[in-house]
Amino acid sequence: MLHYWFLLPVGVSISALVMSAGVSGSTLWVPVYLLWLRLDPPIAFWLGLFTMLFGFGSGMIRNLRDGTFDGVLVRRYLLIAMPAALVGGWLSSSVNQAFIVALFGAFLILYAILIAGRTLGMRGDIDRHDDVPVATALLGGALTGLISIGVGILAMPSVLRHRSSRSPGVAVGSLVMIIFFTSLAATIGRMRPSLISVLRRDSSQIFAIAIWAVPGVVIGGQIGPRLAQMLPSERHTRLYFSAVLLVVGVLTLARAAAIR
Repeated sequence: MLHYWFLLPVGVSISALVMSAGVSGSTLWVPVYLLWLRLDPPIAFWLGLFTMLFGFGSGMIRNLRDGTFDGVLVRRYLLIAMPAALVGGWLSSSVNQAFIVALFGAFLILYAILIAGRTLGMRGDIDRHDDVPVATALLGGALTGLISIGVGILAMPSVLRHRSSRSPGVAVGSLVMIIFFTSLAATIGRMRPSLISVLRRDSSQIFAIAIWAVPGVVIGGQIGPRLAQMLPSERHTRLYFSAVLLVVGVLTLARAAAIR
């Protein structure tokens, strides 16, 4: 059991970071499980989603207490993203995950650079909108099911521009809820008979990992929303998001190379 003690501080750090930026926690957990612990890809992907549910659940409770979310916006996204995540999770074992992960990793790096460039070039306030982009929610949900990452990253710019996002803390709080429920749907969607048998086979190792990782992400889940509320403006939130996204893109490419 003590063999995985280091996952406690790792869990606190990962959870606080992703919760403050509105990025899925499995983004950083899968490289830990895949590259560091060398778990099989199906277990690493599922365990990454499973672990982050505790962290984002903790962060969601914090946001509920603080009132830093927009319920209408969250519901509109989830009506589209959750069914897409269920389908994507079910189909995840039938696609070439190495190719999709590598393609998405390259996209993330370019996306981070684009967001940073546009943010640095912004002058004054940006235009606000009241709609929820269906294509963004649909693609984000499907990618979360397929490769355990997608909805938070793709939805972030739209949520920040939404008229109801009165502060960066509210925007990130809404994203935390969207990511949590979409990832929950993806986790359920991945529960095919073949994966269930593998999870049963390795249940003792998974339990040994979880008893250290889960408390870490729960603690970090309380820290992350407070960090998001400390960001002084939308401009700072975008730059912070793009910096985290750049790291995530590099790790995603490394993750693709490790998939056998």
